[in-house]
Amino acid sequence: MSAGTTLHQPSTAPANGITPEVRRRIVYLLLAGFILQLALMIALIGHAVWHMEGIDARVRDIVEVRNLKIRLATELQEAAYNRHNALVYQALTEDPFERDANFQLFIRWGYEVGRARNELRSLELDEVEQANLLEQDELIAEIAQLHEEIADLAARDDLWAAQDRLSSELRPLNLALTQVIENLRRHERDQIQAALEEAGAATRDAVRLHWTLGGVLVVLAGMVALLSLRQIARHTRTIVTQMEALQAAGQRLEHEATHDALTGLANRALFRRRLEEALNHAREEDFSLAVMYVDLDDFKPVNDRLGHAAGDELLRTIAQRLRGAVRVSDTVARLGGDEFALVLTGLDKSDKCPRICAQIEHDVREPVRLGGEIVKPSCSVGHALYPADGDDVDALLATADARMYAAKRARKRARDEQ
Repeated sequence: MSAGTTLHQPSTAPANGITPEVRRRIVYLLLAGFILQLALMIALIGHAVWHMEGIDARVRDIVEVRNLKIRLATELQEAAYNRHNALVYQALTEDPFERDANFQLFIRWGYEVGRARNELRSLELDEVEQANLLEQDELIAEIAQLHEEIADLAARDDLWAAQDRLSSELRPLNLALTQVIENLRRHERDQIQAALEEAGAATRDAVRLHWTLGGVLVVLAGMVALLSLRQIARHTRTIVTQMEALQAAGQRLEHEATHDALTGLANRALFRRRLEEALNHAREEDFSLAVMYVDLDDFKPVNDRLGHAAGDELLRTIAQRLRGAVRVSDTVARLGGDEFALVLTGLDKSDKCPRICAQIEHDVREPVRLGGEIVKPSCSVGHALYPADGDDVDALLATADARMYAAKRARKRARDEQ
């Protein structure tokens, strides 16, 4: 080999310019990217499932507990009202057997008041609920003391004194207790609505978050993103369906809480709310309104002779007749038992009230066929006119109630004289 000849060493570089080390790094990076995509997919799905299930469980727990509290508050309100009625009838009747029967009802409904309150206390209560029960405690202590004194007056046949204390002292306390219990129910409904709104907002936030992560995964890996979106859609549909069902249940509960289940009329709480609204409107627009109490006469014998089914049918019939006796814009309510109430707005003449009362009495007296027997119901009606008889809710209710009891006593005296 000559001195001018150049020796060429073989090259160790690959023809494509990528060394094995670089290739390994690319594989590692691709593998890391795939693992990252998989981790994001798992995190997305896990977060969606955890978040949706957490919202679902929390809303279900809140709504179930709050609904239970609403039911117990409704039972408490009904028991307190029936206990008051038993005491009223005990003070009204002069028949010792009927008085004893009403006393037994008084004891029974007192037990129901205690049961409902004890069940409420056994639940986990927030500050508002605890304060409400304390307020109930104070009112019930006063009511219980008055109950004993009025029952003692009735037992000693001092009916006029018992009736006077019923109207002047016990009735305002019972109305206050009813309002306190209604405040508790309103609080529970507000908490249910807040839970639904919170769940809705959380669900919307979750949906936005998941759509954003889903878009990133679509860019990185279409199939992974598709699977994630399917998972999100499935859980979203579940939450929306459950929310719609909870909203429908809330609407049903609202109707049940403000309407009488037997007749479909407004109940005591809704009646008082509508009376307050009508009174405020009457003050603003300077027009009159009337409040009427309607109490069926001798309803208990119908129940005893023909059965409770016939008594319920009679109450439904009376409710229809009362609806037909007033305008659609007026309010007809069943306060409980055989007691009804009406709110009539926009009366232009004060002498209309006696005529309307007479028309109601006439309509109620129409014979009813119950279980193959013809029954001729009757009623006692008392009314109060704003502003002639009072300028606030309690004054109007007290006047209408007093006139109704006066009409009932006059009817009873007239019947006894015959």
